[in-house]
Amino acid sequence: MIPKNSIEQIVIKQIKALSEQSIGQARDIENRLPYLTDRVLLIGGTRGSGSTTLLGRLFHNDYPEAWFTDFDDPRMAGFDSLDFQKLDRLIEDSGKGTLLFNRIDLAEGWTDFCIQKIEQGVKIISTVSLDTLYDFLPDSRNSQDKKQRFFTPMRLYPLSYGEYLQYTRKSGSEQTINEYMLRGTFPGMLRPENAEALRQLYTEIVNRDAIIAGGIRDHNTLQRVLLHLMTHTGESVTANKLRDQLRIKAVSTVAEHMSCAERAGLVHFVSILSDNPARQAVNPRKVYATDTAMAQAVSWKEIDKPKLFETLVFNHLKRSGYTIHYTNELGGCDFIATDSDGTTLCIQSCYDDDPDCMQTKIEGLTHALATTQSRRGIIVTRDLSDQIEVDGHTIESIDADSFMSDF
Repeated sequence: MIPKNSIEQIVIKQIKALSEQSIGQARDIENRLPYLTDRVLLIGGTRGSGSTTLLGRLFHNDYPEAWFTDFDDPRMAGFDSLDFQKLDRLIEDSGKGTLLFNRIDLAEGWTDFCIQKIEQGVKIISTVSLDTLYDFLPDSRNSQDKKQRFFTPMRLYPLSYGEYLQYTRKSGSEQTINEYMLRGTFPGMLRPENAEALRQLYTEIVNRDAIIAGGIRDHNTLQRVLLHLMTHTGESVTANKLRDQLRIKAVSTVAEHMSCAERAGLVHFVSILSDNPARQAVNPRKVYATDTAMAQAVSWKEIDKPKLFETLVFNHLKRSGYTIHYTNELGGCDFIATDSDGTTLCIQSCYDDDPDCMQTKIEGLTHALATTQSRRGIIVTRDLSDQIEVDGHTIESIDADSFMSDF
């Protein structure tokens, strides 16, 4: 418990500090934020993605008269449901109708408090951890009707290619794509030769967002699984195979650690394209690191450039809101990407300028186009732009700079 006058003094100092902070870089998500109505807007992402900075921008640009409280402040440690009653009285006395919170999920009883304020007509935006955000997503197994009715979750990803260009003040080119792939996408981590800072961020994510948030006791096994996933970005993985490779006793342990990796925001998993859940369950999933530079920084080997390039393309599609699967027939298709309107694109990544590699990509893409009945296929390359017709399908080769600028 924290005394009411202490909470008041902490909040005053927090608002003063926030008012004096730099406004930070504009983010694409700002144009997609919903109008505040009768739902709490929750924003979460991988640690280091810039959610706290985004909240500061909203304070400066849109809600300068809003109430602000940072629950990630060490002075707020131990804040509980009884302290929310004190905070509520302070908010009511202020007369403010919009509340901005940083990491409110660190405080016990936060969901009930938010629902209470929403029912009173108050508007709320708060950042939360990615692990917390997962519980509010529509397809979450832990999601409850109450959470669906009162909360709107939005994920903040690390810098997009367009944001990277703005941040670095560079023009798009093949060289810039290569720099983006090797320097990474985390704001504040973009200095050249910044591998050590990326390793430190990785360690913080592992410790705080995987081990602590996941309640993991066997730290060593978890770290081995996470490192394997990061090192093998762009490759197929199963819990059974990983158990054998790392000599872990139980496959359930591996599956739990894989889930922790995703909820901590280190990786994404992609299932095979199928309407049959059983087929998806028995087939390997592909794993993609959230950040190519971090994957390389923590890997015990040099990751192949084609796999980093494929990861870069995947992250762009994921950030753009596509639902993604893969196929494995006739060489396979890297990405079957479906947007919110149900439009499907079949997409390959091809880093190498090798005719045999390109032919394999075309064959896998053609089969995927026939399977999905899509008319348009795309091969993302480093620098090649072309268009061909194969079996009645249009296949476009698009250089990565153009693809990541236009899609």
